[in-house]
Amino acid sequence: MTLTACGIRPTSILTGAEAPTVSSHSVTIYLVTPERDGLVRRTREYTGTLDITTAMNLLLAGLTDEERKLGLVSELPTTSAKAVAVQNVIVMPQGVEPPSSKWAVFQVHCTALASRAKVAGVESLPNENCP
Repeated sequence: MTLTACGIRPTSILTGAEAPTVSSHSVTIYLVTPERDGLVRRTREYTGTLDITTAMNLLLAGLTDEERKLGLVSELPTTSAKAVAVQNVIVMPQGVEPPSSKWAVFQVHCTALASRAKVAGVESLPNENCP
């Protein structure tokens, strides 16, 4: 019978830096029903630092595959351009015209309300429009 052993000697405990952390958040946006007769509240997971433009930029980025499968629509143009915050007002990126349909206005308004922001050029609407 043969026995073998590793020749590594014991070492002291080595400490490292803090473990990395990832900041993940649920962000609310509003999309239009397949019948175009109402809004649907959607929650998306977002990793990173949140600001008041995060939800609007997720809305402008377009639908996810799951949202398309559900038949949901957005009446806002899809763009990679980013909305920016000026004080506590969201300014939409160039190329995103003021919403022309009632549901597009509601999408912007309800998504902004969920972010506790205001959108320049969009009148305040009663909150009952946001499910």
